[in-house]
This record gives sequence, C-alpha cells and structure tokens, in this order.
Amino acid sequence: MSRHTSTLDHILAQAKPRIARHWSSCAEAGLSGFTPTATGRVDGLLETYFERLKALPDPAPTAAIVAEIETLFRELGELNASCEGLLETDERELLIPIIIEAASAAGLNTEDFQAGDPTFEFRTF
Repeated sequence: MSRHTSTLDHILAQAKPRIARHWSSCAEAGLSGFTPTATGRVDGLLETYFERLKALPDPAPTAAIVAEIETLFRELGELNASCEGLLETDERELLIPIIIEAASAAGLNTEDFQAGDPTFEFRTF
C-alpha cells in the first residue's frame, strides 16, 4: 500500500462519521431532499473520488488530480440538479475541505491555486 493510499484511507475514514451525522441531522430536521438514496449517492461519488485518487501514481500529476476534482464536481452538480436543494452552503463547507485534503494527500500542491482552493472553478452547487 502506497503512502498516499494509506493517507487517503485515513482521511475518508475520519470524514465518513462527520458526513453521516450531517445527513442524519438534516433528515431529522425534515429538510427536503435528504433521503437515504440522495445522500447515499453523494457518499458514493465521494468514495469513487477517493478510489480514483488512490489509483493514480504516488505522487500523482497535478493535471490528473485536477481532472478527478473536475469529474467529482460535475457529478455532484448533476446530482444536485436532480435533487434540488441537497447541496447547499453547509454541504459545501463539509465536503470541500475533505475533497481538498484528499487532493493534497494525492500530491496536489494546493498553494498553486487561488486561496489554496483547487475546487473553486468547478463548483456548480
């Protein structure tokens, strides 16, 4: 197991309980769109992103990591369009740091991006 694979596994393991608590609190509050199916799809997209990063060389080329971020955000945007209101400010604040931390663990130098955020240009939700 490569160093970045181990780090990515750790990041995702730490994030999953926080994400699950968020989905649960949204559902308990009766917010529309926060169904197990919809939130499960977000979880699946995030897990796929991590798997794709782990499949890259260690360290991965910048262009490859950015392409994975772009793919994830396109997929999240499509999901959000089909589940109106699912991904809003609170969800961005929850997910984006995890996405950036994973990209950094895969070898992306986030300092090369405005405000250290390689996701900004791809956000559609």
